[in-house]
Amino acid sequence: MFETDLPVQPKAKLAIFGATGRTGRQLLLQSKGRSLDVAALARTPSAFGDLAGFVEATQGDVMDLQAVRHVITGCTAVASVVGRKRDSPIDLMTVAAVNMVTAMRETHVERLVVLSNTAVEDAHDRPSFAHRVIRGILPRMNSSLVRDSLAAARVVADSNLDWTIVRAPLLTDGPRTGRYHVGPLTGDIPVRISRADVAEFMLACVLEGRSSRESPAIGSSGFI
Repeated sequence: MFETDLPVQPKAKLAIFGATGRTGRQLLLQSKGRSLDVAALARTPSAFGDLAGFVEATQGDVMDLQAVRHVITGCTAVASVVGRKRDSPIDLMTVAAVNMVTAMRETHVERLVVLSNTAVEDAHDRPSFAHRVIRGILPRMNSSLVRDSLAAARVVADSNLDWTIVRAPLLTDGPRTGRYHVGPLTGDIPVRISRADVAEFMLACVLEGRSSRESPAIGSSGFI
């Protein structure tokens, strides 16, 4: 029998937070298409609908460190698309980030990919007029969301993890095109992108290690 000393690579198992939202569903669908094992947290697991049989679901809240730790234990990477609703705590994203980073340190999971928005700045950004308009409008529309987004991004960037913060502008429910620009926020980054394309890029970051310790902006180059 042929023997090898090469280590056996464990099958990827992804913990997803925010999985019952519209972007989270895209992550689930594409994870299923890639035959990944997925663990996810939901206050109401029935919200997974037709994907319930695919997900290793835990009932709980991302504000609860114990529940977050339970989901992450045994996983090889974490993807977060946690977003706020009207009735969400004003520090939801920040507390979620703290809990994920804490649990990952405790369980020795290194890879973390987080979805944020273009209110989060990067030193290499050269935003177009359209992006500057969006950045100016966001604080007026929802100042607490901007504060929460910025604080959560700082928690992730200050961690010692292998992190990526994906900064998306306006999200749409359009199809997955596979055609998008990624990089600093410049005029080359369109102001819209589909949730399906965001999910595709996030999974590429998880599985291929793209954009490690970077905060790329992303925008679709296709018609959405």
